[in-house]
Order: sequence, then structure tokens, then C-alpha cells
Amino acid sequence: MRAPRTNGPLFVALTADVDPDANRPEFGRIGAVSAGRPNGSVGLDACFEGLSIILETLHDADLPATLFWESRTLQELASREPGLLRRATRDLTLEHGCHGCCHEDFAGKVSGRPIGAAEAKEIVARAATAFASVIGAAPRAFRAPYCRMTAALAHVLAEEGYAYDASLTRRPSAEWRLRPYRLPDAPTVWELALCRWTDTKGKPISCYLWQLFEKNRPVQDYVDLIKSLRETCAGGLLQIAFHPWHLIVSEDGSRLPCRPGASMPALFRRFVEQAAQLGGLEFTTCGAYLKRAVEGGAS
Repeated sequence: MRAPRTNGPLFVALTADVDPDANRPEFGRIGAVSAGRPNGSVGLDACFEGLSIILETLHDADLPATLFWESRTLQELASREPGLLRRATRDLTLEHGCHGCCHEDFAGKVSGRPIGAAEAKEIVARAATAFASVIGAAPRAFRAPYCRMTAALAHVLAEEGYAYDASLTRRPSAEWRLRPYRLPDAPTVWELALCRWTDTKGKPISCYLWQLFEKNRPVQDYVDLIKSLRETCAGGLLQIAFHPWHLIVSEDGSRLPCRPGASMPALFRRFVEQAAQLGGLEFTTCGAYLKRAVEGGAS
């Protein structure tokens, strides 16, 4: 099957994985824990604080985004911060997808316990039920926790009627220029892959803003990432991904410093503002892009 054809600008989707603070997998556990917290518990304070900042930044810049919700986090938000939930779900420029139930390590890469088809189906169904109870509709978009897709999980997504997944990571090439393609283990599901590229110094750079929030890269590196793909991948979809909690705490769970102009919220806002000013781009949600791409000539 040929990939859909989408001509014109480089499309950019801002995508947030809304999940527990400084989450990480742990051996012997299916679900995630939060770094720096006792007894394998998770925290959500930084996630909710960061989400509020992200929503405000997107509103001020008048930009759409796709939010991938861990269902546990979504339910806790509904219980603890209903006003913040309303801000997220009533904004028609925001798309909502699923990010697992408890940030499961489906591949078992760290947990040491790969999740088989039957259990994956139960987890996805439980997450979808929680998602629908809060959002009001079943999810049709998915991003696997840790971006670890498995064949079993892919089959479940197909069975449950998901339109697309956004978990895999690829490097652009002559064979792939950021266009949608069918998920190899589930041909009824489209894959909107994430991008891994090379910066101006020849070093690998991910489309996740992880290194920005860990103070290992400046904003300009990510602006340059967009610029470098603007011509070679016109018509494709570049996803810029991030976690709300990472605006507030580091990956080890410690609170990030709030120096004027150099705090993580300030850097995030600076990136969004600079990216929005670039020409040759069109900001979109993942789902809106896929619909446009498929209607423009999928086969």
C-alpha cells in the first residue's frame, strides 16, 4: 500500500503525554512509579501544574495540540482539578488520545514482564472505559507508554478500532518523509511515527523536548530541527512531544529552578513562540493531519 500523499507545508503537531510526575518503569511492576517517591507511588502535582501552563501557552499562541492521556491521570484530574479538566476538554483545538492505563511497560523491557495479548486487551479496554467516562467518547488515537509498541498491543488497537498510533520513532529518509503508513502488525491502524534527526553539529536529536527540560539543549536546537525538515519533508507531520510534569520537576523528581526567563515554563513558551513565527509550517493535531492526508490520496 502506498502512503497517503499530503502536499504543501511541513505540518507540526504539538503532542503532550499527560502522565505521572517523573514516571519510570521498575522491575517487577507493570505500571510506572514516580522517581523520588516512596513505596512505588506516583505523584501528579507537577503534571497538573505543568498542564495548566501548557494550556495557557497554547491558548495565548492560538495553537492546536494532541494530548495523550494516561487514564489514571485523567481520572485523578477529573476528581482533583475539574476546572483544569474543563479547560482541556472544552477547547476544540485540542485532540485527545489514550496513553495506557497506568503507564504500562508493555514490552517488559524494564519490568521484565512483557504483556501478552489477553492482558494488553484488558488494559486497553479498561483505559478506554475510563477515558470515555471522562472525555465522553471512546479514544481513537494511541501512544504507547515509553513509546514501546509491541505486536500484541498493535493487534489490540486494531481490534478496538483505533485510527492511529503515534509510538514508533524513525529517521527521515528517501523511503519515509514523515508521512503516515500502516502499522506493520496491524494494517488497519495508521502509524504517525515520531522523528529522530541530526542537529547542526551532527549529533542525534529527538523530537521530544526532554533534553530542553533537562537543560542539555537550548531552544534554538529545536527551532533548527523544524527548519531543517521544512524543505525535505514538506507535506509530512513533525510531532514535537513533551510531558507536562517536565516543566516543573526533573526526571529524578526534584523541582526545577525558577530563574526569571530561564525556567522551564519560560523556555517552553519561548520555543512555542519562535516555532509559531516560522514560515512554511502549518500547526495541526495528529488526527486532523491524518484525515487530511488520507482524504488527499490514501490507497
